[in-house]
Amino acid sequence: MLSFFAVFKRRCASLLTSQHTLIPGAFVLGLALLVYLWALHFTRIQNEKKLALQATTESSQNIATIVATNLEEVLGRSSLYARITSSDGQSSGVKSRHFNPQQVGDSAYLRAALYDQDGKLIYSSAHQRTEAELQPLLDQALRDGQHTEPSQILIGHPPVDGNGAWRLPILVPLGGERSGGYYGAILDLGYILSRYREVELGQGGSIELIHSDGLPLAVLREGALSVDTRLPGSHSTLPSEMDGATFSSGPTDLGYLSSVHPLAHYPIQVAVTQNSAVVLGRLSAQHQAYLVRSMIFSAVVILVIVIVVFSLRHQHRLHQVVADSEQEKKKLIDLLEQEKIRALALASHDYLTGIPNRRQFQQLASSELKRARRSRNLYALLFFDLDRFKLVNDNLGHAVGDLLLKAVAGRLQAAVRNYDLVARLGGDEFVVLLSEIPSEDFVSQLAANLVHELSKTYLDLNGHNVETSPSVGIALYPRDGQSVDELLLHADHAMYSAKAKGRGVFRFYDASLNASSARRSELASRFKSAMHDNEFCLHFQPKVALDDFAVAGLEALIRWDHPEHGLIFPGDFIPLAEEQNYIIPLGRWVIDAVCRQIAQWQAHGVPLVPVAINVSAHQLRDNLLPEDVIASLVRHDVNPQWIEIEVTESSLIEDTVLARRNLESLAAIGIKIALDDYGTGFSGLSMLKQLPINAVKVDRSFIRDIRNDTDDAVIVASTISLAHNLGLIVVAEGVESKDQLLHLKAAGCDQVQGFFLQRPVPAQDIAPLLRKRHYTFPSP
Repeated sequence: MLSFFAVFKRRCASLLTSQHTLIPGAFVLGLALLVYLWALHFTRIQNEKKLALQATTESSQNIATIVATNLEEVLGRSSLYARITSSDGQSSGVKSRHFNPQQVGDSAYLRAALYDQDGKLIYSSAHQRTEAELQPLLDQALRDGQHTEPSQILIGHPPVDGNGAWRLPILVPLGGERSGGYYGAILDLGYILSRYREVELGQGGSIELIHSDGLPLAVLREGALSVDTRLPGSHSTLPSEMDGATFSSGPTDLGYLSSVHPLAHYPIQVAVTQNSAVVLGRLSAQHQAYLVRSMIFSAVVILVIVIVVFSLRHQHRLHQVVADSEQEKKKLIDLLEQEKIRALALASHDYLTGIPNRRQFQQLASSELKRARRSRNLYALLFFDLDRFKLVNDNLGHAVGDLLLKAVAGRLQAAVRNYDLVARLGGDEFVVLLSEIPSEDFVSQLAANLVHELSKTYLDLNGHNVETSPSVGIALYPRDGQSVDELLLHADHAMYSAKAKGRGVFRFYDASLNASSARRSELASRFKSAMHDNEFCLHFQPKVALDDFAVAGLEALIRWDHPEHGLIFPGDFIPLAEEQNYIIPLGRWVIDAVCRQIAQWQAHGVPLVPVAINVSAHQLRDNLLPEDVIASLVRHDVNPQWIEIEVTESSLIEDTVLARRNLESLAAIGIKIALDDYGTGFSGLSMLKQLPINAVKVDRSFIRDIRNDTDDAVIVASTISLAHNLGLIVVAEGVESKDQLLHLKAAGCDQVQGFFLQRPVPAQDIAPLLRKRHYTFPSP
């Protein structure tokens, strides 16, 4: 409590410079403490009430179980008496001394009787000619005699006139070939219940014995026996079928807690009822003490708050003069900062559209290209020129032209990604720098979308609807240039090529890419039918261990066997699969095709090695990925040890939690996990430690110049050392020369794959290499 007030005072002191928030802040903090105190008060009371009711319910359950067990034992003795009677031979007329249980000291039984198989009274311990209380049960037994099993006890009800209350008639059929009939007895329920007079159930508490048909048999209430069991909370209607378990209910509408225990072998239930008001009343004095204590704490809190607030107000007045002086200084500094920001904005941003101008674009684009050199990613520069913009200025005026430029800038910013750079170079010329793009197809798609958006009618520009379209030139980094100026120059040339083609179109600086854009449209329209017609196939490329040059594994690579264009590689159609949401079905096909191929190799006696399957980011975010893999393994009877899953660093960025869960599920069944294209993403060391990764594959961009580029050599050596320290296998991709192979072996790399060893080939061409097991280098 004292530590809270110290923190409270420091918090209020930090608000001295703002008189408007000083007192409200103090009262809010005080109110929060009061709410906490009273919430704690009421929560504690509710918890104690809940525990008391739970304890009462458990007590009732225990009592009901004890009474039920005792009653079941008493009823069980009737079957024993019946067997003794049957063994004595009733046909001879012998009156066994065991006929009357009281003669052997069993006080729970008042009297006994014996009937022959025709229902004639043979013996009565009360020496009566008829037993009126047993007669209804006897009539029932005679009617249902053929359906009654020997020793099956029939239980009746006490007399309805109130005479002989708690007297329970029971009847036991006697079995055997030479003997038959029935053994009857009167059970004293009052005697049984009287043994529990000392059980404390509180006011209104009771122990009830109830027949399975819902009619009461006897009740012990507040230590006294009673016939009337219809009390609040009584179980006058109970389930007709019980399995022998204890059934409990919470408080009834009248505030009673009830627990019911059915006998396992007899149609009787024991119900124990307690008054919840009595149970909770025992806590009243304790709860009153809690209330007084909470009120005292609240008064102390209010008093301390008032003292702290007045103290801080006094300190505030003392510091007001100094605060006013500091405020004036701060205003002057803010004015200087605003002027500085305004001057920088005027110098770096276009005055009309508010986007970066040529100068700012040069600086930002240069920084982006420096980062591009380190990450080795693809960038694209798009150069826009508005068609017939001069006619808009000449015919509609410069005001409309300015509004058009603003609208174009807004559409460009809305159509690109947040981290792409949009700028106006001057006049009607705009540029967009796309960062870290996955492929040329992505650029084509985005350029087509931008042309479509910028070609829409510009409505109500100073009362005019303006029609225009852009001509777009595209230059790619690093293919078309290494610097901003080179990219601008080549994109400008491409833009003029677009204008020559009829305006409102886009063109790449590399003319071959324009043809690829048309081809991409053709492939996109055929993709769905290609999946249906099973035009896809698998090629396999081996991974070779550098210690003995044995084939350590294979990587499965998908190909599109197009009927017109021939074999199409993944870079040309995987982006289409992602764009059209076919990547997950295509990935499932690859998983099933790999398992099917492994099963075929196994059936033909081909030695097996693990086969790696590339899993995309979309598949990794699919909750059904583990189920798909397991289903394929079971379908083709393939051991999980022959499957390896390869994921890229970039696929782990968007949803690390789901990716980890899927990978851990796969690893749990024995599938190995490899991190592909290592070094090109953003995973870092933490990803290697958090995920169940067994191997890392160094990207081919680091292997290409490993003999000449010192930086690449250091990166590869560091990666190998780090992976080995973490217990991981290192695989180098893209090995295309013997020099690269020797350098990697000297650096301690575990496995390699690449064109120098083997290009990807169909399954029938890789089988001989699997049978051979070890790799033989081609002759120089």
